Amino acid sequence: MSEPTWGDTLWDQWDKILDHTKGGLEFTEKCHAFTRDRIKLEAEYVKNLRRLKRTYKLKNAEDDSASYSTLKAFTVILDQIDLIAREHEMMSEKLSERVGDKLKQLHKDCTNTRKNLMQSANQMQTEYKEWQSSLERLQQKYEKSAKDADVASQAFTRVNDDMNATKAQVEKSRLHMVHKQDLMERCKGEYIIQVETTNNNQHDYYRQRFPEVLNQMQHCEEGRVEQIGHLLTESCQLHADIIPHITESLTNMVSSCNNINPVEDSALLMEERTNNPYPSDHQFIEYGCKPQPTSSFGQHNQSIRKKREKKKTKIWGRIVPSDSTDGVDRDGYQHLPPEKRKKAFKKKIKEIQDKIDVQLKARTGVEDILELYSKKPELGNDKAIEESRQQLDMIAAELEKLHTELHTYQCYLSTLNNMPAPEKPAIGSHLTSHGDGISISSSISHASHIDLSQQDDNSASVAAESAEVDPVVDNGGETEFGVVAPSPGADSNTNEFNTMNSYYEMPDQPPPVPPAPEGGQLCSVLYDYTAQHDDELDIYQGEFLFIMEDNGTGWVKAQRNDNEKGLIPGNYIEMMAS
Repeated sequence: MSEPTWGDTLWDQWDKILDHTKGGLEFTEKCHAFTRDRIKLEAEYVKNLRRLKRTYKLKNAEDDSASYSTLKAFTVILDQIDLIAREHEMMSEKLSERVGDKLKQLHKDCTNTRKNLMQSANQMQTEYKEWQSSLERLQQKYEKSAKDADVASQAFTRVNDDMNATKAQVEKSRLHMVHKQDLMERCKGEYIIQVETTNNNQHDYYRQRFPEVLNQMQHCEEGRVEQIGHLLTESCQLHADIIPHITESLTNMVSSCNNINPVEDSALLMEERTNNPYPSDHQFIEYGCKPQPTSSFGQHNQSIRKKREKKKTKIWGRIVPSDSTDGVDRDGYQHLPPEKRKKAFKKKIKEIQDKIDVQLKARTGVEDILELYSKKPELGNDKAIEESRQQLDMIAAELEKLHTELHTYQCYLSTLNNMPAPEKPAIGSHLTSHGDGISISSSISHASHIDLSQQDDNSASVAAESAEVDPVVDNGGETEFGVVAPSPGADSNTNEFNTMNSYYEMPDQPPPVPPAPEGGQLCSVLYDYTAQHDDELDIYQGEFLFIMEDNGTGWVKAQRNDNEKGLIPGNYIEMMAS
């Protein structure tokens, strides 16, 4: 047995159905307005959270003072607040796309469907009223004709019974009676036909056509209710989906607060010690005697400072004044604590890499010009080609210098991180000169050959110049600047990195991949990426990272071996087999 429908049970409740469907559309519009206001509320909440982070962001986040456990915990709280804001932002976007827009479209579709069905029902009701009017009109016509026929019949009977009536009067009365009876019969026939037609149309109206409209109205209403149920469930599910991520952020906040350690903070502050001696005791000065100079804490610092300003530093086989104008501390920032040294090395490495990028772009431009001259000699003369070669030589020399300096600081940083020192990269160009012509080659450029040969020719003079300065040697032949002094029998043709190799024990093989932290998955970086937000991480092509979390949004949380964490784009990395 089929379920009862509106057409079967509510065929006489059209006005009630209209009121019910109108209330449903008003409720749909209210749901859409609720979702719209909720999206605005979420967007405002995200905006306030990010304003809160910007307002209370630590100004010395890049300083060593941020290494204290309390500041680390507070920084984690701010970062997690930003992650919570991002989750709410994603939820608001999904609410707008998956719920708000669909509710708006649902209200529009249901309104149009209801309007069309109402027009169809109104048209059928108009036709039904016309049938009823025709039936009533024919019924009245039949009744009038029957009454007229009865009056004519009675008049004929009176005339026929009248003895004084003439034959003509009787015939006239009879003909009038016959005419009225014929007219009554015609009206009766029309009335009978109209009754049958009206009954058929009424049967079709109440059992097929109008119930079909009611059933379509019921189907539209039930579809609207079902769709609203799905959309409200979707909105709740979207909120439920971000709860685990928010819970994880709150757990990270609690964990970072539990890691607050006053003892470690005190020990970190003690790393700032200068190892300066206490000021000497004051001596009794006899009246009339000239006082002997005594050292104090401030005087000791000034003497140390003046001594360093006059001293020349021997580093990497070269003699470099300590007060060099480029702001670089050639002794490897030995006067800084470990954390500050790491930051100083990272900053210097970033500056050198930027300079290398500039030189590489310049080299590419010059190589393109030379390549163009090789294909179309009429565009350039010998002087232009020679000038381009000289520019290429100068760029190659500058690149060699920058790579050497970059490798130096990378070795420093690797030592502080207890990791093997990286290999010095080869520097080359895709252009090679042959006599007067220029051709394409994958070997080192003409300028690079010249630079390397000049380095070999000058290595002896550099070593000889280095031997003129005899730095103070302490603790087994190591200088006070942290570099092992060369042995007396060292080869004079060794380059400036031989000493460094003996200190850092640079391997011939590439460094091993560091062990993955708990829950992390190893990946390699395909492209460089510079962080655009505070919670993101700078990455460099070729380095190894560990993926700690992937929520499917296209951004993953990565971690370096030195516990530096942040978000990176997922399409910039390639996962590696564990």
